[in-house]
Amino acid sequence: LPPAPPEARTEIPTPAMLARAAVALDSQAVADWIGAALARHGVMWTWENLVRPVFETICRRQAETGASVEVEHLFSDRVLAALARLVERPARPVNERPVLLACAEDEQHSLPIYALAAALTVDHHVETRVLGARTPYPALADAMRRLGPAVVFVWSQLPATGDPAPLASLPLLRPASRVIAGGGGWWDGLPSSVPHVTSFRDALTRISAALH
Repeated sequence: LPPAPPEARTEIPTPAMLARAAVALDSQAVADWIGAALARHGVMWTWENLVRPVFETICRRQAETGASVEVEHLFSDRVLAALARLVERPARPVNERPVLLACAEDEQHSLPIYALAAALTVDHHVETRVLGARTPYPALADAMRRLGPAVVFVWSQLPATGDPAPLASLPLLRPASRVIAGGGGWWDGLPSSVPHVTSFRDALTRISAALH
């Protein structure tokens, strides 16, 4: 497929258009279109209406053909780059204590926490810290002690990373940090004090409530 014409890249693509650009490994078109969508519609809209549908298309293609790993990697890289640029300290943060976001140990799917951090930063003026993929629990505990976060959001996408036991061993701080488990990978048996969210909107709602 030919790359998208440059003059079209400031428009908002359909998921099919964005998926075709990813399949063509047209990283510039993917980056331009993701950037245009973020600028016009914000993080949540872009995540729910473009990023997730395109990932679903790529995953279906992988299931059917066994190929397209390179497509997934390129698309993930461009989305991550666009989101990470948005995760800065707001000029006037609404929270005195930051929100700390991390993936569970061995969980490498980090895009959801970057999307959540970007939405919190841009749309809610919340200061965040993102530790990224595969965060060892001792490292998360150390970060909690150093930062004293208001909220700690831990993401598990795959059941292999969803053992809830380490969450019960995270440090008890004063003032307390609200620990929230996000994603569909978590097993049953989360600590009673740890709410579980599986949607972008629910995560934003829980975090916002914990800050007020």
